Amino acid sequence: MYPQLETESEQDERATKVRLLTSNSNCNPKAIASDKDAQKAQPPPSKWRRALLRHVPVFQWLPAYNMEWGIDDFISGITLGLTIIPESIACALLAGLPARYGLCSAFIGPLIYLIFGSIDKVIIGPTSLVALVSVQFTVGRPIEFAFLLTFLSGIVQIIMGAMRMGFIFEFISMPVIKAFSSATAILVIESQVKVLLGIKYLVPGLVNSVRTLSSRIHEANIGDLIMGICAIIFLLLLELLERVARNQKRGKALRICCRYLSTSRNTLIVFIAAIVSYTWLGYRENLPYALSSNALSSLPNFTVPSLTIETPGRTYSFWQVLSELNVGIIVIPIVGILTNISIGKLTPKGLVDTNHELLTVGLCNMFGSCVQAMPSSGAFTRYAISTACGLKTPMANLYLGVIVLLALSYLSPYFNYIPEATLAAILICSIFTLLDFKLPMRLWKESKRDFGIWLLCFCVCVLFGVEVGLFVSIIVTALHLLFLWARPEILVKIEELDEMQYISVVPGNGIYFPAINHLRGLVLKACTQAEFKITVVIDGHKITGLDYTAAQGISKLSSDLCRQSDASSSTLLILYRFPAHLQHLIDVTDNLVFCENEAKVKEFLTQESLRNGYINLKEHIRASIDLGYKIDIE
Repeated sequence: MYPQLETESEQDERATKVRLLTSNSNCNPKAIASDKDAQKAQPPPSKWRRALLRHVPVFQWLPAYNMEWGIDDFISGITLGLTIIPESIACALLAGLPARYGLCSAFIGPLIYLIFGSIDKVIIGPTSLVALVSVQFTVGRPIEFAFLLTFLSGIVQIIMGAMRMGFIFEFISMPVIKAFSSATAILVIESQVKVLLGIKYLVPGLVNSVRTLSSRIHEANIGDLIMGICAIIFLLLLELLERVARNQKRGKALRICCRYLSTSRNTLIVFIAAIVSYTWLGYRENLPYALSSNALSSLPNFTVPSLTIETPGRTYSFWQVLSELNVGIIVIPIVGILTNISIGKLTPKGLVDTNHELLTVGLCNMFGSCVQAMPSSGAFTRYAISTACGLKTPMANLYLGVIVLLALSYLSPYFNYIPEATLAAILICSIFTLLDFKLPMRLWKESKRDFGIWLLCFCVCVLFGVEVGLFVSIIVTALHLLFLWARPEILVKIEELDEMQYISVVPGNGIYFPAINHLRGLVLKACTQAEFKITVVIDGHKITGLDYTAAQGISKLSSDLCRQSDASSSTLLILYRFPAHLQHLIDVTDNLVFCENEAKVKEFLTQESLRNGYINLKEHIRASIDLGYKIDIE
């Protein structure tokens, strides 16, 4: 991880340590004077400079850049560049686009992320996840819809980042993200089965795809199947070399060789398959398998995408485009940023500035649309490669972008020799790592509620589409949070203070208007079982918030404890250790008092015992209330 800016608390802590060291040391006056001069010589950064460093992270790590970092980043950038080329071509085909447009997405994003990116191991580019979701909204439509979807997704992400709406992603729990990723992996694998069989069609939805595949299974081509299976076996064998690279008992040279062979397996299989195709065409006119198609060699023109789309048969206005894309302009930004957030949480620091990531990825997509790029984001496969190669800073994005530009300029015609089955094998092997069924097994044992959320998200994503599954999961998670808000943890039990018993009520967190009736119900149930003979003490030291409705509900609770019209026959309600700033919201009644310490509580309990006559409740009421809040009266 490259150097990070210190937060204000970290700066204060460091300054405190410096002062303590200075005060505790027996330094001579000259040393103290020199320390003061050094502090004056290095003034803290100004507000504008801190803002610049925060919003343009390249200035954080660039001044400290050294030769060691440069070598590691150069090796990582070259390896990632050779990896992202076949992945981009495969993702473009998955999105129903020519291979060229996948490469256009693989250079503009890294170059922008080099400057504004805040997560060093995130490599922006096409991903199978985003490609699969994108095709749901662009299938059967002109290719310009894909570019305009990229542009609008970037605009939405920039707006969300500028309005600091990153908190929305805190409502997406880890079970939802894992279920979403696993369901997407299954959908991607299913979508590539037809490519392995040499059957060409493009329909949205798993059910429609399976139905179409089963009806056209007789069109399967054995040549594509053999090529795809051979590619999968090759990729799996080279992936096993990663275990050799991690074995410290092996020689250093062997481990390094195995590591780079493993991380370059996608490039190697594409290179080998292209050579086989080129050689075959030298002797035969036709191949037994299908090849990918690509445009001629040239760099893309930088043009702002038009908000209207003109085709020979129809002209789409901007509002018609929005209607056709539907919720895609919302789903794509959410799906794209989820991967970046997940990768950021895997880094040593584990903290992600979601709003900054929204702005950065939004810029990548907005400028990417100007070079005919498809929507892009980070990818777990590239994160794994960057970690294995020892990437230090985002400088690797520069080398990666240069390699992709060179490929666009000089190698594009040779991409026509890459078999489609090979690209399908790359996608299948890459996405397979996202399948995670260990988590649901653990959730089944430890948290049935989270398992239910995982199962719901997984099933809806697979059957009805990832965009529907994502929204349903967010709604269910939000409803669950609302339930916890309305039914907070409240501990009710009998406690003693100098042999004087009282009903102790300890709310676990903030009490707001949805929860106040729940609190009143628990207290009244306990008091009813105790025949209103015990004082009620609500311990508010854990209460973090209280609104007006809840405060009035507490006041009404004191009225609920009055069994007759006069206060002399009512049960006393003691509000113990309530925050001072919340007390003014609660209306004080005859049988409601505030206490700040235990001595005061003891005083009120003694007064109540004298007023009601001493009753040894140990003989009548057991010392605690069970989970049903029942008190056995003998």
